[in-house]
Amino acid sequence: MSAADGGPPTFTLYGDAGRGWGLNSTSFSTPGPTLTVFLGYPLTIALVGAEPVGSGVKHNWFIDYNGNNQTDPDENKSQDFSGPGPALFTFVPTREGSATYKCQYHFSTMFGTIRIVAQTNVTLYADAGSGWGLTNKTVRSPGPSLVFLSGTNVTFTLIAVATDSSPQHDFFIDYNADNIPSVGEPKTGDFNKTNPLTQKLHLDRAGNFTYYCEYHSGTMHGNVLILGVPVPTGGGFNVALIPGIMLLALGGVLIFAAVYHVRAVRAVKRSK
Repeated sequence: MSAADGGPPTFTLYGDAGRGWGLNSTSFSTPGPTLTVFLGYPLTIALVGAEPVGSGVKHNWFIDYNGNNQTDPDENKSQDFSGPGPALFTFVPTREGSATYKCQYHFSTMFGTIRIVAQTNVTLYADAGSGWGLTNKTVRSPGPSLVFLSGTNVTFTLIAVATDSSPQHDFFIDYNADNIPSVGEPKTGDFNKTNPLTQKLHLDRAGNFTYYCEYHSGTMHGNVLILGVPVPTGGGFNVALIPGIMLLALGGVLIFAAVYHVRAVRAVKRSK
């Protein structure tokens, strides 16, 4: 699901008023291809119009959560596009479940299913001096922003990089912000570069937290946003705050979207 270097995943969609959507310029269908994305993680879609240049046919792409065939203020919507482009649209899916994506102007032919799922598996690479990463080449401090759904079981695969010198690491989510693992906080066992670890943790509350390695908390930490209904006490927050907090928590990740815009444009042009 994620890009190889931990950046936003990118889809390329080709749109045609009469033939629907396709993942390339030769295969179109109605409905279009099913897209599966992670809840709370940035997604970039490169949008290409398949009609001849100068045809004047315009399209857009949006998620029609309420099924009224119109773009509403709370629905993810791209800019209009036509021709080879591509037009690049980056957004953060914030509603779990299946919905229909459409072109507002040709919704009877240009539609398909998008599945927005909570992430339940994550691999993190660790280094005592450098931090955490989604790959062994992207380890940094703070580590990557993570987004999960409250009430889910998440499987963590934890791997120390080959150059790591520490005999032990672990991973925990610091609900009470005291920088140490406490009773009731999700916490793994220890691991090191010769003994990686895969362990399932249950996330039982919503909130905006920090994850740590208890042995190297100064470098090995990062933000984790857990979406869902808040708990009555400790660590939770009003669910109405989630959209604003998401923007803050993921702001750093979205900065990378600009870089991926450039890469997506080059990738689409190379495919022609």
